[in-house]
Amino acid sequence: MKEKQDMSEKMNHEELVELLQEGKIGYLRFVMEGENEQDYLEWCRTHGTDPSDESAEFYIEQTDIEQMDRQEMDDEDYGIWN
Repeated sequence: MKEKQDMSEKMNHEELVELLQEGKIGYLRFVMEGENEQDYLEWCRTHGTDPSDESAEFYIEQTDIEQMDRQEMDDEDYGIWN
C-alpha cells in the first residue's frame, strides 16, 4: 500500500485548479504539472517567449477561449442551441 503519492506523478486537473485558486502555486507550475505541458512549451517557442507565470497565464486564457469556442461549435452541431 502506497502512503504517499509519488512526486513524479502528475497531479490531476482538479487538484491543480484548487492549488492555483488558493495561491499555493503559480500559473507556470499549474501548466507544467498539468496535461498541457508540451503544448505550452511549443506555444512558448512559436510565440518567442520564455516559460513564466505571465506567459503561462496568457496561454491558459488563450487556450480556454479556444476550448470554449470549440465547445459552442460542438453544441451548435448537435442542435442544443435552438
